[in-house]
Amino acid sequence: MRAIPTVSPSGGRATLRESFDTAAHLLGLSEVRADRAITHITLQLGPPGETGLAVLDHRAAEPRRHALAIGADDLVERLMAIREGQAGLRAKILVDPTACFTRTLVLPSAVLPRMRMVLAQELEAATPFRAEGVHADWFVESEDVQARTLQVRHVVLKRGRLDPLLAALAQAGIAVATVTVGPDEARTMPVDLLSGGHRTLQGLAGGARTGDLAFLAGAVLLLLGAVWGWHAHQAATLEALDAAVTAARRAAGPALPAPLQAGTAALLAGRTAPVARTWEALAAALPATDWAVALRLDRDSAYLTLQAADEAAALEALAQIPGFGPPHLRDAQASAGGGHRLLVELPRVGRGERP
Repeated sequence: MRAIPTVSPSGGRATLRESFDTAAHLLGLSEVRADRAITHITLQLGPPGETGLAVLDHRAAEPRRHALAIGADDLVERLMAIREGQAGLRAKILVDPTACFTRTLVLPSAVLPRMRMVLAQELEAATPFRAEGVHADWFVESEDVQARTLQVRHVVLKRGRLDPLLAALAQAGIAVATVTVGPDEARTMPVDLLSGGHRTLQGLAGGARTGDLAFLAGAVLLLLGAVWGWHAHQAATLEALDAAVTAARRAAGPALPAPLQAGTAALLAGRTAPVARTWEALAAALPATDWAVALRLDRDSAYLTLQAADEAAALEALAQIPGFGPPHLRDAQASAGGGHRLLVELPRVGRGERP
């Protein structure tokens, strides 16, 4: 007999699903009867010891019945033949009540948001079952308002009984919509063993009542309004802060009194050019055959004495120095070793500019 892999439980989304359980309880949303979901086919799992599997195909006008065996080597192939290549085929598994371990408990109403966790802990404490080794679900049978207690029915099925069938259906390309418990489709318990006991928020197209949908729509609109209001409040606060800072600066007046500002401007305009930077600019501008001999700076001009091999080339080079105007030749003498000794005036053209 060919071995079929089992389906291992998934615990990665446990915290998120617990949050959905609490939210569904606090919002008071109605629950959808998953056991009454309409599917294409129904698979009936018999009592313990029975390996037969009855398949009821609802796609035709008259439902067709098939008899399969869970342990058969050709189980996957026969399920694929029943599927007939149809994509998106959904199935419901109906488990015989005698195949399940069913118990009734009376618990405080306060544990309702954490019912799945409480039942799992109580199951491991009072029975030989372990939560990771079973499929389970629960429903409330009755409530004692005065005593604030709930009568809860807990339905448990071993994974070894169900997982081989789930694996075979997965290999055959058939999606399982729900696994419920009952003697027939008309008398099923309001459970879905695939849910693991979670009560999650239902989808908008999943059978929610009009009141629930209106409540959800209102909640979404309130959330969007709150986000928009928060952004608008933040923008208004920043705008008010900018206006307050601008008004405070205007009320404080200029940073310095007007006479002090005028005196500072006069001092900056009357200062001489920096000596070190002027020397660097001259050295960079003069041809390699020329060199400066002396430099004198005053408020309006720079007076440069230099030795030049070519008078015209030297004057043209000095005209390129930033912060100074065209050079004026004040004196020119021939040198004993050749070349010319020049005295040149460089007028300053911008008080704020530096060479």
